Amino acid sequence: MSPTVIGFIKTSLLSLATGVILGVLMALHVLPQADAPQFITSAHAHINLLGAVMMLIFGVGYHILPRFSGRPLHNEKLSTVQLWLNITGLVGMFVALLVAAYSTADLMRFAVAPFGVLYALGGVLFAWNMWMTISGALPAPTPIKPAAKPAEK
Repeated sequence: MSPTVIGFIKTSLLSLATGVILGVLMALHVLPQADAPQFITSAHAHINLLGAVMMLIFGVGYHILPRFSGRPLHNEKLSTVQLWLNITGLVGMFVALLVAAYSTADLMRFAVAPFGVLYALGGVLFAWNMWMTISGALPAPTPIKPAAKPAEK
């Protein structure tokens, strides 16, 4: 697997662990009382869906779609840029949502939204890179040669 694919998968696994731990803390009611508890729920949802699920989809997609299409990945550097956009966007949204739960500032607009834009940009780069990878004429199939007949005695 490429380093980028490994990066997406490791980020997915870390996000899953973080989301599970946050979910348990929420269920046990051990978090401090928040001014806006809906932001904690939103942080939990984002780390699970955008972190665990989408990052795994991106990683597996980069690994298998070029192989299934019989083509090389359109742009490996673009996939690395996407990885860092998605990591930055995900961590930024997660932290900003947790801070927003305990703050009276308008962090949704000034912190969460810009990180969401970074994550969304990463998703668009994935779509473009995959589209370009699987588009166009397929390579010519390798001709099958019949087996040689054994020499007659």
